[in-house]
Amino acid sequence: MADVACIRCGQTRGAIEQVSYGGKIGAALKETVCNICWTEWYAQSVKIINEYRLNLREASAREFLSTQMKIFFRMLPPPQSDAEGGTVIPLGIPPAKT
Repeated sequence: MADVACIRCGQTRGAIEQVSYGGKIGAALKETVCNICWTEWYAQSVKIINEYRLNLREASAREFLSTQMKIFFRMLPPPQSDAEGGTVIPLGIPPAKT
């Protein structure tokens, strides 16, 4: 197993063994995320799916989960605070429940 310099934890560890994403994002994850952080993301993704009751058959739910993954792995900046009220402006809006 090859080692990677993980973009999330900053340590050099074993690469992801199997990535469930294809294309460019899957290749980027395999090259820059360690297996330990991937395991942490998997557990977090289950919580997000359950909390927001995401139906992954819907494109909007998959897009929301993908955005959350990119935030988790620091591929996107974290949500910014509102200057007036200090509230957080989300970078991913969960799909409307039908």
